[in-house]
Amino acid sequence: MALLRGMGSLRAPRMGPLGRPRNPLVKIAIGLVPILIVILLYQLLAIDKDRVRIFPQVQVVWEAIADIIMGKGELANAYYQILITSLRLLAAFALAFLVGNTLGIAAGRNKLVFSFVENLVWVFMAVPSVVWVFLFAVGMGLHPFVPIGAVAALLTPQFVVLVSEGAKSVPPDLVEMARSYKTTTWQRLTGLFLPFLVPYIIAASRTSFATAVKVMIIAEVIGTPSGIGFEVSFWYGKLFMGPILAWGITMIVLGILVDSIVFGPIERRVSQWKSKPVETGVGGVA
Repeated sequence: MALLRGMGSLRAPRMGPLGRPRNPLVKIAIGLVPILIVILLYQLLAIDKDRVRIFPQVQVVWEAIADIIMGKGELANAYYQILITSLRLLAAFALAFLVGNTLGIAAGRNKLVFSFVENLVWVFMAVPSVVWVFLFAVGMGLHPFVPIGAVAALLTPQFVVLVSEGAKSVPPDLVEMARSYKTTTWQRLTGLFLPFLVPYIIAASRTSFATAVKVMIIAEVIGTPSGIGFEVSFWYGKLFMGPILAWGITMIVLGILVDSIVFGPIERRVSQWKSKPVETGVGGVA
């Protein structure tokens, strides 16, 4: 009984919303557990296979990562390759963001526009990423725009589908009320449509950027003579998986950093914004 009483006096870690721990260190530790399990399983597999070039052990991969951190690249400075890939990612994402959101809002609010783009969007989504890369590579050759165009073509439909759903979710009676108060287009966009659209735009942005990180490597392997994908292509020709895994981990870290530094804070800010009580109506009308 004393033991049970002692166990009952132990306090469980404080949990935040949805059962998430409030202590950031506990959150980080929990997130590292599955990663460590994967690393351990891979190390056991590499030891069992005993094929250094095809299944390099963790130490070999870490040495390749250390070379990247030191700026060593087989074809160019590692940080130059990372910068080139990052700029291409940014350009492709920005292009898809602009075109996709514009078409998504228009399709969600206008049935004629929706009917016009509906089948085209699904065709674009059905085309595999590799096919997009080959289409741009064949049409343009080894051109810097090949990975940008291919990734943007793949991401744009994701924005159109999600953002159009957000535009449809705006209640018609609120739109009619805003018009009855003779609000301007800008007031309706910022005071009425934007609160409904922002969660959809953020969701589309996060999923699209994660897709872009994966596809950009494929696009650079096929269509460019620079970037992280070009480094991956070089080591694939050498049949040495160590540096390939190291560059893949670099892309993963890049994606996690962008998601944590950019999309995460924006999502938290929007959640706080949506939780605040509404004090004024559309266009400042109470």
